[in-house]
Amino acid sequence: MKFNKKYKIAPEFESLFAFKSKDEEVEHEAKMMMYRFLSELEKLHADKPIKKKELAKKIGTSASYITQLYQGDKLINLTTLAKIEQAFDITFDITAYANSDNYAEEVESKYNLNAFNGRLIQGLGMGSLAHNSPDYNFKNDKQAHPSTILKVA
Repeated sequence: MKFNKKYKIAPEFESLFAFKSKDEEVEHEAKMMMYRFLSELEKLHADKPIKKKELAKKIGTSASYITQLYQGDKLINLTTLAKIEQAFDITFDITAYANSDNYAEEVESKYNLNAFNGRLIQGLGMGSLAHNSPDYNFKNDKQAHPSTILKVA
């Protein structure tokens, strides 16, 4: 499925996602999968967000590594996911299905990515956001950087 059909992207940002190679597109898809896992972990701790330092301690790694994951500088591996499962007594449920025409809406709804967009866009190197609330409207924020209007599902 073409990237622009898979994700909601404002037309003025489409050129940012014109991948130069298949490898670059695959790397991006890997980051998107990682963000979905991290989003699930954050949803479990919505009432009291877990700090990167605390997460690092629980899984026996450095806070720097956790920061690199959230910024998209490193990709999470299956061993780290297994450590997260053990540390928080959770199980990640993995489901594969064919992409549909409304894939972007399905992913956004399933993973509640509105709450995760700040770190997602920051991790993609698109600038940082001050607000991660699902009720926050970036388009009405006069001080928001233009990149914050990008909607990624």
